[in-house]
Amino acid sequence: MGHNATKVLMGMTRSSFRHAEPRAGSITAGLIVRLKSDATISTAAADGNALGISLGKDLSNIGFTSIVKSGTEVPVALTAAFSPTIGAQVHISDTTGAAIAAGAGATGINATYVSGALTRINEDGTETAAGVALIDMPGGV
Repeated sequence: MGHNATKVLMGMTRSSFRHAEPRAGSITAGLIVRLKSDATISTAAADGNALGISLGKDLSNIGFTSIVKSGTEVPVALTAAFSPTIGAQVHISDTTGAAIAAGAGATGINATYVSGALTRINEDGTETAAGVALIDMPGGV
């Protein structure tokens, strides 16, 4: 299969410029990862500070999630019907952990969009049209 610039494989970054680390727990690829006070992970803003964006289940399959703490061209899941603007600040839903428009129920992170909405290839191989965008967060979230 050839390269298709309109599709993004979740769990991968398009750039090798990234700092990623594993953490016990499971968060779907493309969602924000937050650290709870009991050292577990969550996507909810009420649970704690942002660690980074999930790349999904660690390839060793031992109950860990790979988290990109900083990097470029990192895929982030989009909420339904949201179409980001290139260069705009990234806002994350306080409940679902997916990218969303700025406003009530959304928290801005230290990242900007470098692509509009693209087709997401999920970890299970299914595709979601306009389900992902690429972001840059060179200084971390």
